[in-house]
Amino acid sequence: MKGHNESYAMELIIAKVKQGDMVAFNALIDEYKAMAFTLSLRLLKNREDAEEATQDAFVKAYKNIGQFEGKSKFSTWLYTIVYHTALTQMRKRKLETTDISNELIENSGAFSESGKEWQRLQRVERSNYIQQALDRLLEDDQVAITLFYLNENSLAEISEITGWEMSNVKVRLHRARKRLLGALEQLLDDEVKSLL
Repeated sequence: MKGHNESYAMELIIAKVKQGDMVAFNALIDEYKAMAFTLSLRLLKNREDAEEATQDAFVKAYKNIGQFEGKSKFSTWLYTIVYHTALTQMRKRKLETTDISNELIENSGAFSESGKEWQRLQRVERSNYIQQALDRLLEDDQVAITLFYLNENSLAEISEITGWEMSNVKVRLHRARKRLLGALEQLLDDEVKSLL
């Protein structure tokens, strides 16, 4: 029932946006900006460019909201725009690949005896290793993993967003997982060797 209420609420927000309601549009931005930015960042590898592509995608979504018919989820429709906007920007600028800045630890005080800070640092370190491993993958692998695991899109939605055939999505995702595991193993192996 909760899912139905959420989808009904989203339909109301979209209807308001179609009537030009900017407050409703800001609610959509708040709901989807994090995942839209993550997808842009995966492709563009640069925070400023990803922010620009995400903003451009939201502007395009606003201008074209009348074309959204509700045949797919709104997020799928939006991520399709984000994906193609980022690809266009990437081709246009032929960006050099740069590292994604590592997550900063905010308010990192002394370790508490309870070990909570230690656990948080371990999570951050794991996240950094996964981020570094993702950065070593091909763009399509990064997109597949981002859409499936971070955005939690279904295979059908990934197919719709990227334009890849459904069978191709499954193969790409399978290969991307294997490559990610290989990249993680290599990173950890390199780390161990550096300590010797």
